[in-house]
Amino acid sequence: MSTTVRERPVDQLPPDKLVPLDHVRTRLAILWLGTAGAIILTLVIQSLRQVYGTSVQEVWGWILPTLMPTLGLIVTVLGYTALDRRVIETVVRRSFFVLAFWLSASYLFLVLLTILIQPFTAADPVGLMRMSNLWLGPFQGLVASALGVLFVSKRRR
Repeated sequence: MSTTVRERPVDQLPPDKLVPLDHVRTRLAILWLGTAGAIILTLVIQSLRQVYGTSVQEVWGWILPTLMPTLGLIVTVLGYTALDRRVIETVVRRSFFVLAFWLSASYLFLVLLTILIQPFTAADPVGLMRMSNLWLGPFQGLVASALGVLFVSKRRR
């Protein structure tokens, strides 16, 4: 005998299992913009101090595609929905928000770790950044998928 797990529609879930989409987007935007700001500020300071010597363009060529697609999505959706009253009525499952938040936090931590670990390793900093793409690339795909759902959702309560 097989048992099928059926998901209840959002409108049938208890209120404690739901969170307003506007709140979700704001929390994720704060996480992404704050952490990305710290990462970019760190790289600006390192660039000005010539930590990367003549490889500074390669460093920025690594960080921009690592952060900007997601930051662009977040800012675009927040701007597009800023005056939309229907956003207030939209809810998502709390469990999915938690998943997206921790995927994002983990991804941003790995990006920051790649930069902060450099003084403690004998590896070339730019080589270390290139190598980090082996795990950051697939991880970015998971994060983008989760955030894409939350930033384009239109299901109302």
